[in-house]
Amino acid sequence: MNMGANEAHLYDNVSTAASIAEAFWRRAAVTPHAPLYKWATASSPDATRVWHTESYATTTRKIARLAHHLRSLGVGVGTPVAIISQTRPEWMIADIAIQTLGGITVSIYQSLPAHEAGYILFDSKAEIIFVENEEQAQKVVHLRANPCPIPEHEGVAACDVRLSISRIISFERVESLSVPTVLSICEDDTLSAEPPPVPPELGRHHTASYVYTSGTTGPPKGVIQTHGNHLTNVEQVSHAGVFLLNGSLFLYLPLAHSFARLAYYVGFLTSAHLVLPAITDHATSKVDLASIAKDIREAGASVLPSVPRLFEKMGAALQTRANGPSLQQKILSLCIRNAQRVYNRGLQGQQVGVIDQVLFKGLSPIRAKIKTQLFGSTFCHGISGGAKLDPGVNRFFDALGIVICEGYGLTETCVATHVNLPNNRKIGTVGPALERVEVRIAPADGEILMRGPNITQGYLHRPQATAEAWDADGWFHTGDVGQLDGDGFLSITDRKKELVVTAGGKKIAPISVEGLFKRHPFISQALYYGDGKPHCVMIFTLNEVELRTMLKQQGFDIPTDAKLATLPAVTALVDEAVKDANSTLASYETIKSFAILGEDFTIENGLLTPTMKMKRKAIVARYKDTLESLYH
Repeated sequence: MNMGANEAHLYDNVSTAASIAEAFWRRAAVTPHAPLYKWATASSPDATRVWHTESYATTTRKIARLAHHLRSLGVGVGTPVAIISQTRPEWMIADIAIQTLGGITVSIYQSLPAHEAGYILFDSKAEIIFVENEEQAQKVVHLRANPCPIPEHEGVAACDVRLSISRIISFERVESLSVPTVLSICEDDTLSAEPPPVPPELGRHHTASYVYTSGTTGPPKGVIQTHGNHLTNVEQVSHAGVFLLNGSLFLYLPLAHSFARLAYYVGFLTSAHLVLPAITDHATSKVDLASIAKDIREAGASVLPSVPRLFEKMGAALQTRANGPSLQQKILSLCIRNAQRVYNRGLQGQQVGVIDQVLFKGLSPIRAKIKTQLFGSTFCHGISGGAKLDPGVNRFFDALGIVICEGYGLTETCVATHVNLPNNRKIGTVGPALERVEVRIAPADGEILMRGPNITQGYLHRPQATAEAWDADGWFHTGDVGQLDGDGFLSITDRKKELVVTAGGKKIAPISVEGLFKRHPFISQALYYGDGKPHCVMIFTLNEVELRTMLKQQGFDIPTDAKLATLPAVTALVDEAVKDANSTLASYETIKSFAILGEDFTIENGLLTPTMKMKRKAIVARYKDTLESLYH
């Protein structure tokens, strides 16, 4: 629901501020004792959480001291400063301190290997870096001591360079290095707790951040995001009402992700506040999804911004749980099946039978319990972005009364351009455009073009790539293919460069076919292949945790060291899933053969981006022989 004019005070500092820093310090001055963020501490992923709440007043003193320290290091308007860390309070404190001085925040995913982080440091020219812990510090130590390989990219030949990293500041204490921590700086009484003045020349046209693309098609490109881009987008989503400015947002996504950055700025610059997961490993940046799921349940945030992968895993785990012999599992299974029947009949305009009506009403407490156990007691809705959410997964949750609003945006659009609202949704679409976003569909190939005040205007040091993506009239060419319906709701059908064109000339959207398998709990990833081929094939990876549970429930005694991909029972499960998918596909889209891989695609093995998207080229290159063998 759009917010009325009388609610504009919840974010009016955003609409009138010249910079992110000005918007933050205005909010802090007006509401010093309002909650800013809640965060948990725990000794281990399974340990009891202790929750803490920080106000603007307690946080601004830390930000001010850190800003004074950075100013003593020479940070000013236009100075790039890097942060390599998972989401935590110190990330945001460091960012606002950088913004207060007019610096440029360079965000680096904590999951990137040293050489990829080194490329971003080289391209951005950042010489001051915040590191999270020992793991991240060692990457920087390696980059200081060894030449960093720079891949060939626009205007730059492949080369090895020595990076100039002048200062390291850590969030955790790093025993191997004598570097200051954010905590020690924030507690330094010799530094003023009064914020330095925001540079008066700092305006909406100035650069606030360099955010690098995922690098699925080559070296990442640094997107130049301005203060005006960020502030406009915060205002756009605030006015739309999707983030609930009277509520809380659970933020676990890495802050190097533009979607996470938007949620963070909504929490810091408006009346909404943030909830952050516990950091249970202080030496590494490993993300424990089970620990995060525990925090989501306990925290009770009203809105959960997430990438589709979390919702897919939650849905798969719930279905696996319902497949057991116990009375509790049978009731859960009955609840899910009944909810799906009632929901599907409603979609088809059919009358619901009396027995199903009675069951649906009687099972209402079970559905409410499912929602609470997954998302907490005060959860209102989820927001899915960063990749396409399979409509089947969304409908699965919708039938249980769990609302997920799919949206759309890119790093280059800083960030959201479309979103479904809780009371105005069309599952399978990413919703209507936010205010002041212009959208066109290119008649030649269906590419989505956009223009608006939140849309960025180029890539750092990449004039050719910039000219290819932004045309002379200011339209940004997204690279995504889509359709607009009569109500202005946008559907994303595929990536322009990822369409499979068979030897017969048929064009197929692979993500649509791959999405058919994400609702199966035992399948982790599915890659569709067939460009230039007479027919299409697939390779699968397994969700081994869910699969072992399923096989045990079916009476199979599987040794812990068994290679699941080779088991006939597993092949039969995947074969059945392929047959089910083929029954819904056109003949030229059907999957003629498949292979099950012995390893999953992960960030660590280089086959997923930090935002959990498949690196198609890398996967095809690694498994080329396997894919080609499916045609013999």
